[in-house]
Amino acid sequence: MYSSDFYRIMDFKCRCVDCSVSKPEYSNSFCISFVRKGNFLFNVFRQSLDSFSGCVLITKPGYEHTVTHTHSTPDECSIFDFNKDFSNEIALMYGKTKFFLDNDIHSTLVKTSPELEWLHYYIYQLLIDKAGSKLQLDNMVMEIVHRVLLAVTDYKPDERITPQLKKNHLHTIELAKLYMSSHFNDDISLMEIAKHCHVSPFHFSRIFKTFTGTSPHQFLLAIRLQHAALLLQDTNLPVADIAFSVGFNSIEHFNAAFRQKFRTAPSLARVVKKSAISEISKIP
Repeated sequence: MYSSDFYRIMDFKCRCVDCSVSKPEYSNSFCISFVRKGNFLFNVFRQSLDSFSGCVLITKPGYEHTVTHTHSTPDECSIFDFNKDFSNEIALMYGKTKFFLDNDIHSTLVKTSPELEWLHYYIYQLLIDKAGSKLQLDNMVMEIVHRVLLAVTDYKPDERITPQLKKNHLHTIELAKLYMSSHFNDDISLMEIAKHCHVSPFHFSRIFKTFTGTSPHQFLLAIRLQHAALLLQDTNLPVADIAFSVGFNSIEHFNAAFRQKFRTAPSLARVVKKSAISEISKIP
């Protein structure tokens, strides 16, 4: 989809129709992969990483893996593939984490936050629409690297998300996230989202929180605030215009929510460097 001086973004869509486990494949670069659709097991060394929407797969170069297909929907991922020089810089910067120190950990999963999902969605849409400058894309990719690697912990599967729950409702969550990301600036209701996903509002609210760890309202609020932060950094739009453009119906509500999230007023965020915003944001 896109190539820069130090990374490329690939739109991976699995076309395997007659195999349950792929042939061994070799990773020769450092990658961060967002799972958009489907469910698969990423098998590497002594681990089998259960990957689906809401997961980011991080892989080191130099290791062999296989993929087990566990869902009828073909897998779709956005893969951020970094060149060797930049991968070495990443290892130096985040080298004190267990992920880089332990040679037995070849790959791991990170659970996404609404903010991280929005960054990925926003980049993906910019590329689909052939919009966005080189510097804008580079800055957002750097933000993704920072957020993902700071969120790395020991991988532990969520026992609440059973194979049966994924079979019945993984597609529900995929539909809901896409709908909320596409309509974040509209005044959408729980009934509207649930109807779009073909489930009852009560059932939808429960399973959405199980998969994402947050309520639909908090997920939508986080998307709005993350987009507002990007607009404050990248445009000269008045704060009030930004507030209404991302879905808030009052400037007072926007100011309070933004201050609670980023610990600074929107008017001050413009004079704070992007790296500083990342540090004060509630990184997952």
